[in-house]
Amino acid sequence: MRKTWGLLIFILAGLAAYYGFRVEPDWIAVRHVTVDVQPPFDALRGKTAVHLTDLHIGRMGKREARVLEIVGDVGPDMIFLTGDYIHWRGDAGPALAFLGRLGAPDGVWAVMGDYDYSDDRQSCLFCHARGSGAPTEAHGVRFLRNSGERVQMGGVPVLVGGVDGQAFREFDGWRSFLGGDGELPAVLLSHSPLVFDEIDGSQPILVLAGDTHGGQIPLPGWAWGMLGYEKTARYSQGWFQKGRSRMFVSRGVGTSHWSVRLLRRPEVVVLHFR
Repeated sequence: MRKTWGLLIFILAGLAAYYGFRVEPDWIAVRHVTVDVQPPFDALRGKTAVHLTDLHIGRMGKREARVLEIVGDVGPDMIFLTGDYIHWRGDAGPALAFLGRLGAPDGVWAVMGDYDYSDDRQSCLFCHARGSGAPTEAHGVRFLRNSGERVQMGGVPVLVGGVDGQAFREFDGWRSFLGGDGELPAVLLSHSPLVFDEIDGSQPILVLAGDTHGGQIPLPGWAWGMLGYEKTARYSQGWFQKGRSRMFVSRGVGTSHWSVRLLRRPEVVVLHFR
């Protein structure tokens, strides 16, 4: 009897490992999220946005092609990207080629992640042409580095801002981006969800973040905390609310450390502003 149970456990463990390493990492979900539009976000009503994060592109393969296919099928009004486009110290070329195929009528905005800064010489290529200070022509993505832009949507200004890399620890308040106007609808991009700690909830901000990968495997929050992953322990995935501010954390597309996902499918998030 013990041998039978042992064999069964061994088979189940093998199947789980096969699924986690070979199946789920490439099984991309399309996650449709409805954003309840409240004043002053009326300018976004009826808009659709795609949120991509943690792509960790090593090459332009089937996973990347599938993501581009999904984005093309959705046809979003805008695209938001929240960092980690490459593997650690990986080649930025494939990621730049991927970014070059993104486009949306109301714009494509992005921030950098910590992996994107793992090679200083290549990190410059996301914004500048090689060997030059001129803006890159490899893609049309607007990278935000601790800054914000006012974008006209239907004649109404909407602020899109970005906290660069891991700079959330130096985040000095959203008002520095607003220029003193705390009532503009604002979308804040941040690689790390821990930026939400620095927001007091008094302003109408929609934060989009990634970095956690949803944990990649299902562990309780206290376990992630013991492992030193504060971000995953507190903001693993989904919606978070603080006063007038909201944050959505995506599980992202790629993987880091181990190429495994178990009950944490990669996802392309489609935001429907209603």
